[in-house]
Amino acid sequence: MKLRRKVIALVGIIECSLIFFTPGCKTPPAPSEVEEARLQEQVLWGAGGSIFAPEEFQKYERNLAEARKALEREELKIGPFRNYARVRENFRQVIKEGEQLEALIKTRKASLSQEIESRRESLYDKYKILNNLSLQLNQRGYSRPHLAQADILFKEVDRLLAGLRYEEARGRLDEIASLLKQAENILREQLKRYMDQDQIRQWRQLAERAIEKSKTSGQTVIVISKLERILTVYQAGRPIRTYQVGLGFNGLNDKLHAGDDATPEGEYKIIKKIGASKYGKGLLIDYPNEEDIKKFNEAKKKGYITSSTRIGGLIEIHGGGKDGLTRGCVALDNKEMDELFKMIPVGTPVTIVGTTDPSNKIIEILKPV
Repeated sequence: MKLRRKVIALVGIIECSLIFFTPGCKTPPAPSEVEEARLQEQVLWGAGGSIFAPEEFQKYERNLAEARKALEREELKIGPFRNYARVRENFRQVIKEGEQLEALIKTRKASLSQEIESRRESLYDKYKILNNLSLQLNQRGYSRPHLAQADILFKEVDRLLAGLRYEEARGRLDEIASLLKQAENILREQLKRYMDQDQIRQWRQLAERAIEKSKTSGQTVIVISKLERILTVYQAGRPIRTYQVGLGFNGLNDKLHAGDDATPEGEYKIIKKIGASKYGKGLLIDYPNEEDIKKFNEAKKKGYITSSTRIGGLIEIHGGGKDGLTRGCVALDNKEMDELFKMIPVGTPVTIVGTTDPSNKIIEILKPV
């Protein structure tokens, strides 16, 4: 033991002697790889290594910590006796691992970005379809708030993607998907009549009856399809004019009472020609007819509407523009209304249906998957 102490003391004396009496002996500098690794760690942290490659980043941090411990052990030695060769090799290995990790982070970022962008695009396509459907149908339903909120969230997703905040963007897309699903369900419930093949068959029969009547009598008749927003004039069973039309706020609903802003469905006739009004020229139909009154009274009896509710009336085919919203009437552009006004006499039959197309656009958009 005493001998060991003497040896250590002797070595110390020799080292000190070498320090003081060897003028050319200097302390070697720390390897440049130490600073390079420090900067690399900052880059990897800022790139989101702990998020996009958590296991690999933890391993990198452990290896870097081991390399730094080796550096500390070497720096405990007296300057001239420090040998940084092993330390330099350790840090080079860590830097190489960091370069591979950086490439992995970039790959995973690109993959995640592509995944989120693809999902965003898919959801936005669905949003556009539902939004356009909702706007075209002029439904005053609960779908509009859901769609408006989804539109706001799409803008937030874009902001998060620009800031590379992918997980937050993914969460917003989940919210959007839920909102679109709710809007879709609401629209499906509002428009389920247009997906009912029995109802479509009844509408087709009404339209075909009007056309057949025109064919056998040579009479002019009007057939209006609400979903397609088409007014067709038939003469002797042949279509001679077709016009795009606008409907009420709730035009696709079947009119039941005053103030529901729905466009009626059924068989009517022109009872008056109005030469001038705030909507231009107009053709007044005989709504409500006997069928409408019967339906109204049944609804009141069942409590669907209050006892004070009126059935309403004054439903016209008028001018003012097909893009305007009416309170249940059918609207044309003024130029086309002038043409229609000239060819249609009082007494002309008018048949209004929801649609005659058994594979209409609502079925295509809202059919259950």
